[in-house]
Amino acid sequence: MPEFLARLHTQRERMRLGKVRKSFVAGIEFQASGTAVSIEFFAACVDYIKAAMDRLHDQDQRIHDILKPHIAANDNSAATLENLDFRLTKSREALAALVAARDAYRAKGHNGWAEFKAATDTFMDVYFNILMKGQHSTVEMQDKIFTDATWNTVAGITQDSELIEATQFAVVKRLAPAGADPENFKAGRPPKS
Repeated sequence: MPEFLARLHTQRERMRLGKVRKSFVAGIEFQASGTAVSIEFFAACVDYIKAAMDRLHDQDQRIHDILKPHIAANDNSAATLENLDFRLTKSREALAALVAARDAYRAKGHNGWAEFKAATDTFMDVYFNILMKGQHSTVEMQDKIFTDATWNTVAGITQDSELIEATQFAVVKRLAPAGADPENFKAGRPPKS
């Protein structure tokens, strides 16, 4: 697959993650304001977010591992990779906590709402203020080192990964409450309040 297709595929995955994240947040806001939203919708969103974030983490880890041999110990780029390690660790921890909160919410039902909402808020804080804050920090290094073959390796595109993503996206769409269809959201950061 040519580099631009691997990059486009990776960008598409990340844009759809952004759409599901916004759909999820809309559902959280509806529930918080008193409009009932099914636990199944929240569970489907977390399933999608987990699968997409696992792929994102794997892609970022491959970027790290490919760049690392090209970094001199006294190079400023070493700090960039250390920061990527830190961001990946924090993101993985926040994702695991979100999945655990989803499982607890399923088990407790509406009695688990407050804990689920708190875990969601924490996850979103880590997502925006730690993971996404430095997401383009290695781009300059990538441009110097990566080839088409490198981007194919980083993307890790398989028929299974495409099928999983499409299936999970369809489930989120099917379960989304009115006003929270992921197709109706644009990817990207929410506006600053």
